[in-house]
Amino acid sequence: MIAKHIAMKVPRRSSFRDLVSYITHAKDRQERIRHVLVTNCHQSEASDAVQEVFATQLRNRRACSDKTYHLLISFDASDNPSFDARQRIEAELCEALGFSGHQRISAVHTDTDNLHIHVAINKIHPRKLTIHNPYCDYKVLGAICQRLELAHGLARTNHETLTRGARSQARDMEHAAGVESLLGWGRR
Repeated sequence: MIAKHIAMKVPRRSSFRDLVSYITHAKDRQERIRHVLVTNCHQSEASDAVQEVFATQLRNRRACSDKTYHLLISFDASDNPSFDARQRIEAELCEALGFSGHQRISAVHTDTDNLHIHVAINKIHPRKLTIHNPYCDYKVLGAICQRLELAHGLARTNHETLTRGARSQARDMEHAAGVESLLGWGRR
């Protein structure tokens, strides 16, 4: 299982409504979306919950950063956890990131070989109206994924980060293009 934060390139253009529209849109395929789940909202329909989240986000005028957190949870091709297991996994990952009381909408997608869940999380707490930005979320997600894989009998995945920043990008570029990068040349 892999869980990662998908960051917006331009935070000011981030929209909870657009993200939920993306994750709940079937794109003319019947089998793309298996379940849509609304959590910590008074509304049970995703379209109504989006309005509730938007109203909550408007009540916080101080936050300048992105108010929406996009979490992707991807399972191995051999894994097909039950509905209850998926709910528990989503809840534990959100709690570990500090989003346990935050509003969220999730959709289970089945359009690829790997079952995956997109989770749109409102970073503004609905009662406190403060923003929460998890620090080093990739480390937290890696540790929790390892524990959840064991607890739910899922296929094991390596969650250890070997390189970060420019080194990681250079290594990815070298692998994809088959060309040595300047950092690789310098190391050699």
